[in-house]
Amino acid sequence: MKVFSPAKINIYLEVVRRRPDGYHELRTIMVPLAFGDEIAMEARPSGVSLLAPGCGCEVDRNLAYRAARLFFDRTAIRYGVSITIEKRIPVGAGLGGGSSNAASVLLAMNELFHAGLDTQVLAALAGELGADCPFFIYRRPMLLGSRGDVPICEVDLEDRAYLIVIPPFGIPTAQIFSKLRLPLTSEPGRIKIEKTSDRCIVPEHWVVNDLESVACTLYPELTVIKGELLSSGALKAGMSGSGSAVFGIFQTEAHLCSAMSRLTRHEGYSYIPTTRLTGDIYGDYRGQGFSGKG
Repeated sequence: MKVFSPAKINIYLEVVRRRPDGYHELRTIMVPLAFGDEIAMEARPSGVSLLAPGCGCEVDRNLAYRAARLFFDRTAIRYGVSITIEKRIPVGAGLGGGSSNAASVLLAMNELFHAGLDTQVLAALAGELGADCPFFIYRRPMLLGSRGDVPICEVDLEDRAYLIVIPPFGIPTAQIFSKLRLPLTSEPGRIKIEKTSDRCIVPEHWVVNDLESVACTLYPELTVIKGELLSSGALKAGMSGSGSAVFGIFQTEAHLCSAMSRLTRHEGYSYIPTTRLTGDIYGDYRGQGFSGKG
């Protein structure tokens, strides 16, 4: 079985406050992309094997491996599985690659072993693995709260084209949050939930990321990328998650292609044109774009 494991961008990311449990309360709009990793899975008599070059961690710490073990533990299914991941989503880019791999493995194993787990159960399992993981069970644009793991409502987005620019370095999430300074007094979330549920929203009107100023101070290259995207014709540009990927939003794919012909390319950077995901775990993502190296 082969499945698609999409990347995501946060077109909106608000840090509301620091929670008593040490995490941060977030409000974020995540969008799944038609760009991502490919995962091949095959049932085997026992055990879990993982081949995932480029994941940047030991096998037993890999979220896809942990997802498979968790699935077998909770379902008591007495089989094994082999997992091979063809990585395209870089580590430390704020595109959710590891979380997406974990959720995709849960979705695929549910089908492969005919477990019959519903979406809510799969999302709960995914939540045990990481804050971004439940979103990739739903695979639709959503407004999420809590740690970014609790769906508030689905978001209806107008179609746009996105250019993802990935620098040749990753950014540790913990580093960005450790430098974040929040007001001493708690404020309610700025986003108006009813605005996302009553009508189709225009993505470029919602581009906010409270982590961006911290990341840009530490990594000034991100500010340069944003400026270049805007100069090339992007309606809006912003950082995804805690970085390092930066995205530009374009009216159409034709506008994006025109911008790429004018954009300054930097050595070692990847330039990935894409759209939001419209298919399921098996695809309809064939027009996912290409990686143009600088």
